[in-house]
Amino acid sequence: MPCPFRFGHTPFIMYLAFLNAFVPISTDLYLAALPGMTQVFSCPRWLVDLTISGFMLFFALSMLVWGPLSDRYGRRPVLAAGLALYAAASVLCLSSVNIHMLVGGRALQAIGSGAVCSVSMAVVKDVFRGRTVETALVWMQTMSTLAPVLAPVLGAALLGLTSWRGLFAALLVCSLVGLALLPALGETLREPVKGNCFAALGRVGVVLKNPALGRLLLLFSVSLMPFMAYLTSSAFIYIDFFGLTEQHFSFFFAANAFFSMLGPLAYVRFFRAFSRRVFLILVFAAMTASGLGLLIAGETGPVYFLALYLPLTFFSAASRPVATLLMLSQQDTDNGTVSALIGCGGLMCGSLAMMLCSLPFSGPVLPVAGMAAGIGAFCLVLWLIIDGGKLYRAP
Repeated sequence: MPCPFRFGHTPFIMYLAFLNAFVPISTDLYLAALPGMTQVFSCPRWLVDLTISGFMLFFALSMLVWGPLSDRYGRRPVLAAGLALYAAASVLCLSSVNIHMLVGGRALQAIGSGAVCSVSMAVVKDVFRGRTVETALVWMQTMSTLAPVLAPVLGAALLGLTSWRGLFAALLVCSLVGLALLPALGETLREPVKGNCFAALGRVGVVLKNPALGRLLLLFSVSLMPFMAYLTSSAFIYIDFFGLTEQHFSFFFAANAFFSMLGPLAYVRFFRAFSRRVFLILVFAAMTASGLGLLIAGETGPVYFLALYLPLTFFSAASRPVATLLMLSQQDTDNGTVSALIGCGGLMCGSLAMMLCSLPFSGPVLPVAGMAAGIGAFCLVLWLIIDGGKLYRAP
């Protein structure tokens, strides 16, 4: 179909990447402030962690509502509602006077993000066809990973100029930019599902009855747990455990995020020639090896930790376009619902990983390392079963 964005194809991909980046922007910009928030609000770490893990949980659940509604009422109305809610929630967060108010504001931010991200992925499947879906996903995910590269550095810089409230003011600006560009986006939904809103929500159950999608959804959702564990623990690892400053932490985090950005580009340049079977075996083997390395030497120092974690970051990021394409290809209809399930599955597993990392382990490195090794091995075995039995439809 013709490009639905008034400013052309490349700005269209950039706008989708910006929308898809709302979650990493919402979390990574805020990471450097996490250790200090326990003192600001005089509360335990688990309550501060709830502003991240709770965000992920509400984001995941909200996608199961927004995705089906976008299949019924269109992408633009759902996107407008999500951006408006996110803006209002950002105001609530920056004016919070206690940790409970902040947690509530973050929950509303998460619900707004669910609309934004579910629509951005559904629009890709609406507009593109065949191999161009994978190509669009690669460029969209590559550009959206600029957010985790820049966000922690910007967040640490903002903390040097203002308080944590300034971080939420920046998030408010992001939502207003999204709203300002929304009139340039045309409606991409061509065949709405029939019935009322409850019938639309019921499509979640219908889509989940697809066994091929269910298997791949389990595999790729669980595979995100090590990354999400790192996301919630990184500030505590680098700042509290290794004793780095907030600014130095932002550089370490940005280096890791830079390799995440390189992953999809490397897939297009090098790994696309591999069979999907071999490529994903390589991905899960690298995840397992990275976790084992962290268990052995991850506590030696920040440079060792970063070097041992980078293979997991790189290969996990390289696999995301393949994973998304495989899941989207299992269903010919209900693009919004499938996109919502993809986001929800990953974030539900991610929330579980974050909550596990908040438990009283002997140190913050152990849960991240153990999760990488264990989840990597589990995913490797599950992929060999799925692919060996041809239990999915190849795109």
